[in-house]
Amino acid sequence: MNESKLIPAKMFISLLIPLAVVTLGGFIVYKTPAAFFFAAEGQSSTETSGPAVIYYALTLVVALMFFLMRQKYRWYEVIAFSALSMVYSLSLKRMTPGIYRAIYMYFTPLMVLFILIWLILKYIFLNKSTRSMRLLLFSLLSSAAFTLAFWLQFTLLKLPTDGTFLQARFFSGLMLFIFMGFGLSLAEFIIIRLEAGADRSQPVKLSRKDNPDSEEDGENS
Repeated sequence: MNESKLIPAKMFISLLIPLAVVTLGGFIVYKTPAAFFFAAEGQSSTETSGPAVIYYALTLVVALMFFLMRQKYRWYEVIAFSALSMVYSLSLKRMTPGIYRAIYMYFTPLMVLFILIWLILKYIFLNKSTRSMRLLLFSLLSSAAFTLAFWLQFTLLKLPTDGTFLQARFFSGLMLFIFMGFGLSLAEFIIIRLEAGADRSQPVKLSRKDNPDSEEDGENS
């Protein structure tokens, strides 16, 4: 099978499997689908979305980066997470229409987060030498980057933070990135099997140079 024909399937697997695993993880952590998808009672009346928004937004970007980096589409992943960071920033800005917030206050933390995760994917998750510990390292380092991004955003917005808040963000991020990392690993396993099956289905063609016996037989006849 031509490699180009596998690209849509690999992209679909790279995005769908992590999103599905993260959804399952959200149900486990938050006990019910309602708690995962909708804000808990007592939160701000302007906030109706639950943790699922953050889970899906981050998973979509990371899974897309994973696919592009694995396909070796050089620097496409940087363009992708930069564009999505701007989209997410504009969405966050629109969620607080009554309060003036400069766009960089949302864009900068997101870019810091995605640049750090890009480095983690490149040097840890997709590095064969760290394969045995990549899920652990990916989860811990990504949740640290997640916490840093929250701290940076709250600092830019001049909102108070304390140790308890940052600790809660870290453990919330850890749950997210454990399931996300497992989803990425499962997606890669399926893609490798798909690639191996495609390679086995290709007919082996030997040229005269590769098969000198055929040339000798032709001369003898």
